[in-house]
Amino acid sequence: MQKVCRKPLQPVNNFIKNNDFTGKTVIPFCTSASSGLGDSGNLLEKMAESGNWLEGKRFSSNVSDIEIQEWIDSLNLK
Repeated sequence: MQKVCRKPLQPVNNFIKNNDFTGKTVIPFCTSASSGLGDSGNLLEKMAESGNWLEGKRFSSNVSDIEIQEWIDSLNLK
């Protein structure tokens, strides 16, 4: 049976807990051959208690640079 990880891993948790995201826009993303983001974005947002958290995205493990750049451009963050 394949294990599905849909929660942030401890190094990510520690990073979120130890930083202030006030005035920052945060967009979680990951790469995975199978698992989605699950509740990771929501859990991280609650843990951070600050920042403007937007919906994240899961990329396949073989995502191209072009696909990533197109996603970044689509966010209109400028």
